[in-house]
Amino acid sequence: MVLFEHSEKRLSDRLRFEAGVHGAQLEETAGPKEKTPKPGKKCQPGDSDSYSHLSMEEREELTRKMMNGHKLWAQESKPLGGKKRRAKG
Repeated sequence: MVLFEHSEKRLSDRLRFEAGVHGAQLEETAGPKEKTPKPGKKCQPGDSDSYSHLSMEEREELTRKMMNGHKLWAQESKPLGGKKRRAKG
C-alpha cells in the first residue's frame, strides 16, 4: 500500500507541475483524496471458533447471508480502473 501511495503522490506532483507550466492556477492544499470506508457490514468471516456453537443449519443460513452480502458488494463496485464500459456500435 505504501508503494501505491508514493506512486500516486509522484503522479500528482508531476501533473501539478505540468499544469503549472501551462498556466493553470492550482490550490496548494489540493492532493489525493483519502477514501473513507462506507458505513455498513463487512463481508468478512469471523473466527471459526465463534461458530462452533451453531448447528449445521444455522451455519448454512449464516453462510448464505454472507454470500448474499458479498454478491451485493461486488455488484456495487466499479470495474477495474473505475471506467465505464464503452457501448459497441
